[in-house]
Amino acid sequence: MSGLAIEAATSHVEVLVQGEDGSALAHEVEEVGHGHTSRLTPIVERALAKARIKPSALQWIAADLGPGSFTGVRVGLATAQGLALANGARILGATSLAALACGTRVKRALVVPMVPAGRRDAYLGFFRADARGAIRLLAAPRVEALPEALASIREALAIAGTSVVRAVGPGVERWREELEHAFPGSTSEPHRFEGLSARDLADAALSRLGPAAGLPRPDETPHPLYVRSAQAEETVRRKVTGAMHVAIRPFTSADIPEVVEIEKRVFSDPWPASFFSGELSQPLMFARVAERDGQLAGYSLTWLGAGAGHLGNIAVVEAERRRGVARALLLDLIEEARRRTVEEIVLEVRVSNFAAQALYRAHSFRLAGLRRGYYADTGEDALIMKWSAP
Repeated sequence: MSGLAIEAATSHVEVLVQGEDGSALAHEVEEVGHGHTSRLTPIVERALAKARIKPSALQWIAADLGPGSFTGVRVGLATAQGLALANGARILGATSLAALACGTRVKRALVVPMVPAGRRDAYLGFFRADARGAIRLLAAPRVEALPEALASIREALAIAGTSVVRAVGPGVERWREELEHAFPGSTSEPHRFEGLSARDLADAALSRLGPAAGLPRPDETPHPLYVRSAQAEETVRRKVTGAMHVAIRPFTSADIPEVVEIEKRVFSDPWPASFFSGELSQPLMFARVAERDGQLAGYSLTWLGAGAGHLGNIAVVEAERRRGVARALLLDLIEEARRRTVEEIVLEVRVSNFAAQALYRAHSFRLAGLRRGYYADTGEDALIMKWSAP
């Protein structure tokens, strides 16, 4: 299938027109600075003209989903969507971090793709390459300055099952000396230090590897990955959620029918009513529900024993997400753990559930292990995270 890959997540823009046999019919590269809005369309037009392909002949169009330049990601995806709307082509996508990781040719290594994120920071991804060189997502991406980035790489390395680090991508160059000092050999095999690649993007987007490799599901509509929100958006969100009261109370048997319906909507492997009925009577069970204006907004189930706990589930109804419900449930749990002098709480979370991982990290949960292939529906690993009492 002939298609078009638009790599516009940074100032280094690449547009690739690919033939049905996978060959490159045209490959345009340009440094656009902050000029994505004015420069991208002419670059696409030039590439299509060189390839002698009309937009109507494209069968797929791939865009970089970020992270990277807010403007570049939005303009690239909007351009892809506009072309697809006009000719019915399939929209594909891959994050800049997954495309970098999948484009490496390493085995038995922690792969850390890096993309510039301003003068002090870089976006970091965390992937593991197995003995065959297959790439698997390890943990959610982060945006950090150098000291925090080095600490995050050490944390990921401890659970990756290898002692080898490979840092790749255009964010490496500025920190190359420090990365080499901390992880000898990590930058010795340069990969895409000069910029992101439209070829990597096309290969990743067409691979159908899905969430286990940090890529969208084959049937999923691509959406941007920003890692951090725009400052203005975050300020407004905090003001709004801060004014919304969330009430936390015990989870009772009367809540089970409503909770079961939420389970079915939220999870691909929902717990049945019989599970909740049985667990609510257990002496170690600490189960809570969150309400807003008298309506159930979320719930949590945790087993708290002698000095240790296991968080089984936090679920939030779709309309209440990013409105402080999960945070309220988690803070309530931590308060109870401290009251009972619980020393640690562990949990499992999908490696692709970036929002949940960010929430847990914000409340002092850290990477503790990996359960490989834990989720049968996607083949994803389960990330084990642990909270330790101060």
